[in-house]
Amino acid sequence: MIIPLIIRPATPADLDDVWRMWKEVMEQGDYFPYGPEYTRQQIESGWINPENIIGVAEADGHIAGAYIVRPNQPGHGAHVANAAYMVDTPFRNQGIGKQLCAHSLEAAKAAGYRAMQFNLVVSTNTGAVKAWEALGFQRIGIIPEGFHQKGKGYVDAYIYHRFL
Repeated sequence: MIIPLIIRPATPADLDDVWRMWKEVMEQGDYFPYGPEYTRQQIESGWINPENIIGVAEADGHIAGAYIVRPNQPGHGAHVANAAYMVDTPFRNQGIGKQLCAHSLEAAKAAGYRAMQFNLVVSTNTGAVKAWEALGFQRIGIIPEGFHQKGKGYVDAYIYHRFL
């Protein structure tokens, strides 16, 4: 089911909600490589960086998810974007991650990126795998046991790419 969303650029007023989601996702240890030791200041430095494109999804007046688009590499690799997405727990399994990704693809293209690459998609994140492939991403690599998933141990991770 896809719920109606407003996806818009993030503002400093959204940082409390983004931080709350971030902490929850990190503590779950399922799909993000960052651990709970990351501080709000470290996270904000990435989200406030003017090189990055930050979007949030609002559903029923609540921040339901967020994304960040940034250069995948510096210098000669900066024409390829990288992105990360998070969806607040009560809003999961409703197509919000896919909608955030679709929005971020347009934002990245408008910003002049030529492609987008995901460097570490956890193989057990079947919802993300299905969404990314439906949006035209191709799996271009596998990192054997590339992610240490809380409660499951070492699982494979995928690399995805798509031209914009």
